[in-house]
Amino acid sequence: MSRFIRFYALILMVSTEPISANNHSEFKELANLQTLAEKSEQLQLPIMLMFGAQWCEYCELLNESVFNPMALGKLYEERVVLMRHVGVDESAPIPDWNGQLMNKANWAYKLNSDLTPTVLFLDSKGQEVAPRIVGVSEITLYAGLIHERLNIAYKNMGLTKQIPVTPEKLEIQYRSEQSRLQ
Repeated sequence: MSRFIRFYALILMVSTEPISANNHSEFKELANLQTLAEKSEQLQLPIMLMFGAQWCEYCELLNESVFNPMALGKLYEERVVLMRHVGVDESAPIPDWNGQLMNKANWAYKLNSDLTPTVLFLDSKGQEVAPRIVGVSEITLYAGLIHERLNIAYKNMGLTKQIPVTPEKLEIQYRSEQSRLQ
């Protein structure tokens, strides 16, 4: 077999990896709810799920303007919240809270979260711990709305943790903590 054919075969094998509806490089797709719940319990952090779809232009706007920057900055994941995208247009089943396979679209429908985008804030047991956000009203205020809901979630989970009201203030707080550690 020639080098070119082996290279082409390798490219084909790599390109046949499953492609999720989540084209958001940093904003992770929900793959296993049970392990995410375990991590939530261990870290004492809420879970933020954004129910979206590949065809939803408002979802893409939120991903580009809010969720990707949140994920990229590394200020949120496992420090403030566990955040995942839930592609309601994906057909591959994933483990639910108890490890049983479920379909994301059916689950979204049961949660009344099939209108995209919808953002839920849950504890490690699947209980909503802050008011959900449905749709997009004002993109420039969305991150602040998320911060508000996260603070409500912390309180409802019995945690003393609080974050600043804006991503900018969170970043200042993070940098201040980092400089104190050095």
